[in-house]
Amino acid sequence: MRHRPVFLKMNGALLILLLLILLLYTYFSRTSFHVIDSQMTDYNESQLMFLKYQIESNAERLSLASNLLVRDSSLLDLQLSILTQDYYRMLDFQTHVKEKLNLQSFSSNWSNQLSVYLPDIQTRVSTDLSDSYDPGDLEGAVNGKWRFHLGDSRSSAYYQLFLWDPFLSEAGSPAVNAVFEVRFGLDNIRKMLQHYKLDGPGACFLLTADGRVFSDEEPKDGEFEQLGEKLLKEGLNGNGHRNQLVNGEKVFLSHAYLADLDAYLIDFVPTRVFHEPIVKSRNLFYASMGVLIVLGLAAAYLLYLNVQKPVAMIMKGLKRFEIGDYSFRIHRKLRNEFDYMMQHFNDMGAKIQHLIQNVYEEQDRSRLATLKQLQSQINPHFLYNCLSFIAGCAKIGHTETIKEMAYHLGGYYRYITRVENQMPLLQEEADLVTHYLEIYSFRLERVEYRIDIPPDMRDEPVMRLILQPVVENAVVHGIEPKPGKGTVLIAGRREPEWNVLTVEDSGDGMTEREIEAYMRKLDQPMDGDTGCGLWNVHQRLKHRFGAGAGIFMQPSNRLSGLCVTLRWRREEDSGGESA
Repeated sequence: MRHRPVFLKMNGALLILLLLILLLYTYFSRTSFHVIDSQMTDYNESQLMFLKYQIESNAERLSLASNLLVRDSSLLDLQLSILTQDYYRMLDFQTHVKEKLNLQSFSSNWSNQLSVYLPDIQTRVSTDLSDSYDPGDLEGAVNGKWRFHLGDSRSSAYYQLFLWDPFLSEAGSPAVNAVFEVRFGLDNIRKMLQHYKLDGPGACFLLTADGRVFSDEEPKDGEFEQLGEKLLKEGLNGNGHRNQLVNGEKVFLSHAYLADLDAYLIDFVPTRVFHEPIVKSRNLFYASMGVLIVLGLAAAYLLYLNVQKPVAMIMKGLKRFEIGDYSFRIHRKLRNEFDYMMQHFNDMGAKIQHLIQNVYEEQDRSRLATLKQLQSQINPHFLYNCLSFIAGCAKIGHTETIKEMAYHLGGYYRYITRVENQMPLLQEEADLVTHYLEIYSFRLERVEYRIDIPPDMRDEPVMRLILQPVVENAVVHGIEPKPGKGTVLIAGRREPEWNVLTVEDSGDGMTEREIEAYMRKLDQPMDGDTGCGLWNVHQRLKHRFGAGAGIFMQPSNRLSGLCVTLRWRREEDSGGESA
């Protein structure tokens, strides 16, 4: 993905745009749900309140029928005949009262039963011919209040209302002239519920105060009993609405309180009924957006394959050229306009590589000549001094010393005169330094040395004559000018990418300022004030191994003199050719 910035930006912009559209549509969708819920709330409540009004109106109309009978002349005549004990007229007036009861009963939309209890003569006049006077019916009855009854084997559930005449009298009192009874069955309410939910979604039922449920059809009553108990337990306060779970389905529930009947009208509709059109539209929109996203990503991917990827290939080639890899070529064929660009890019790379190789070969030849010239600058005065020492020993007859001196001198010059191997092992450089220091120990008789180079490091190839000039500098400029014994310590160590050799001496050393000035001279062209040996080694290491390689100087931590450090890259990390 590192080479796909334009591809990512295009997809990111596309996804952000689609995300904004989705957020806006989600907001509009939720607003639609809210509006529909609000409208459904108003509609359901108005419908339920209308049903409540109808039920209460019919119940009130039936209760008013008893009030009309109180003032009816036939009932007054009947009561007068009872007082005068005129039994013939009493029976006649009972017939008239029954006729009036039937007329009142037929005038109502509901099927009902109207009765008049006459406690004085233990008689009940009713529209139901099968009923007779039962004093137990009046026991515990409440004056002017509808009461719910489950019914018995002869009748189904019904509501019952008693009215005393006079109204303020009590049951069992001698002052009672008559008791009026009004009954209507729950079948009347069932019919109204059937008409209310005709071809409509959801359900509606009557919930009594004691938890009885009556729906539009009697077999369905049991389905809503558990819901009715739950609603009564949670509490229903007058009229209202709420969201409810019914059989695991979310419904919108409205309720209205029938104060006269002490019951609730419950109406609920599954929310999916009026949410389903919006949900379908929303799902269709989301599916369309998903298809658009896939098509947009596919279009962006095609654009990436045909535009961004060719550009990325060319950028990759330019970056390879920046790091010096001019052999990079683009071999892929895209069969579009970029093929022409890639072909000319490859031609340009081939031409640049050819030119660079010619320049590098010429530079390598020049560098090799320069290195050989630098190696020839090693001071030949050392040989003259050694020969003078041998001549002196010969005069005084020290043949054993001459023998050892000749051995070390031969080993020393045998190494430096072999120029065919420009990258010997470090072990050979260490042997050369050993010959050199042994020769100096014969000449000065006060030179001590120690060489501590790890065995695995001794097997690594190095440039010729990089250690001996540094050791020579330590002896000539450090130990030789200072009286007394002198010490040279040579140590080696391996770092993750570098080989490091340190040469320390017990001479007088140099100050920090002198060291800084000398280090600056090592990086400049050699002049008369710059020592040939160290400058030679520093330039060769830098030339061969690049930045970070060369000679570095600091005061010695173990001895009193100077510590000179040689650094060069390990052969597997240098990546260069043998000089």
